[in-house]
Amino acid sequence: MSVITPPSIAAVQGAVLKDLTAKEGEGKTIKSDELWATQPVLLLVLRRPGCVLCRGESKSLWEKKEEFQKLNMRMVCLLHEAIPEEVKDFWPEFWGGELYLDTEKTMYKALGNGQLRRGSLLWFLNPWSIIWKHGKWAREECGITKSNLKGDGLTMGGLMVIKKGAGGPSYAYAEERFGDHASFDEVLKACKAASQ
Repeated sequence: MSVITPPSIAAVQGAVLKDLTAKEGEGKTIKSDELWATQPVLLLVLRRPGCVLCRGESKSLWEKKEEFQKLNMRMVCLLHEAIPEEVKDFWPEFWGGELYLDTEKTMYKALGNGQLRRGSLLWFLNPWSIIWKHGKWAREECGITKSNLKGDGLTMGGLMVIKKGAGGPSYAYAEERFGDHASFDEVLKACKAASQ
């Protein structure tokens, strides 16, 4: 699990994001800068919406939305691919807020210092791997009972907190292994700092 040095504002500006919550064919495209133009943003950069681990992380964050809303944090989730049935199965059940496709994987690259980070299926071969513990947490603590293996699950995600305006990212967490996610207390602390 890895808190990293936040990327520069230049690394996250200008990303083309397509709204995935609109009716098919009606999703507008925005530039990432619009997300934090007037308020700070909690940005969940999701690996795969059908994944039990990713669903657990997104659901657990979304269930705490009132705490973030008190801080005037905008909550946004990004995907790196948009398989229509996967988007439909994910939103709004596991994430009820804004959902965008990062068309050029800009935010994913920002979490990898300019490069896409890729995971390995070999991690699943070790039955004592932390990944299996992450799966148990998602099923037992978050109540995730359905998941699938559709889409690219190897492009690693993470989370960023971005200050409003030109403040840039103030906190970044990069998923090292499938299911890694930042602690809620860390994220809340980062959001409190970004909202001041």
